[in-house]
Amino acid sequence: MPAKKAPSAPPSPETLERVLAVVQSTAEPMTAGQLSKLLVVTPKLTESKLTPVLDEFVASSRLRRFAGKTPKGKPRYWDRGANELGQSLITAAIAKKGPQARSALRTAAKQVPDETFDGAMKSLLETGAIFEHPPLLKKKELFGTTPPSPGPYLTAIGTQLSKVVDQLLAAKVSQSEVRRSLLELVEATGISVFSGATGHEAASPAPVADVDLLALMKRIEPAAENGALVPARDLRRAANLEKTRFDHAVLDLARQGRVMLHRHDFAAGLSEADRDELVADGRGTYYVGMALRRGSAD
Repeated sequence: MPAKKAPSAPPSPETLERVLAVVQSTAEPMTAGQLSKLLVVTPKLTESKLTPVLDEFVASSRLRRFAGKTPKGKPRYWDRGANELGQSLITAAIAKKGPQARSALRTAAKQVPDETFDGAMKSLLETGAIFEHPPLLKKKELFGTTPPSPGPYLTAIGTQLSKVVDQLLAAKVSQSEVRRSLLELVEATGISVFSGATGHEAASPAPVADVDLLALMKRIEPAAENGALVPARDLRRAANLEKTRFDHAVLDLARQGRVMLHRHDFAAGLSEADRDELVADGRGTYYVGMALRRGSAD
């Protein structure tokens, strides 16, 4: 009568820790068979021997069990939850193919239900792991692991702008006036541009917080507290600010509701030097001065 085969010894603590380390190193859940091939231990843990070990970890809440990728697929094991799985599948798809539409990412993460996918997308966006790229040329928005490059979005505008500039120069508008208007246009978007910048670096605007324009208005015109108009020319000279910085500061006060701006009715009839004395919003509107709004005089 043949002797019975002695039962194999249970995995050592070192082997168990190695199993956990292998599972933690994977980018998504794997079957026992897949993990067995990644596991380098002696003696070798086959799929049949590794499965009960993984199930024990699941029972002790150290691992989680996922359904197979197909209805007949074997269970898979991982140390993270469904939301993390969705995030991993989404970022892996972007890393492989670059920025993609939400529908393409949903297909890549089809292992998780819709609710989990939505939660994973929200988490990735909130933490800055992925960024939404606005639609370009009527295409759908894309999602990438870096913010969108502004170049493609501005190409069409740049082409049209070049044509307009050529037309203005052909109409004998001076280059300095065109340049000033372009800078004002950019400033109106909230992007500061200063001629002192070198290369492609934009100089940081000097802070204007230490220049109290509201206090200066009352100093220049004592009746300002009663709503009297303060000329832009006088306020700028008192503030001793560069024009684009001054215009930006005044427009900010107007947006905050602290001053009212008085528009020039026919700025096009002024000389370039006279227009430089006014506040420009970059959209063709010029303001001769400003008045304190009620409640801003204190």
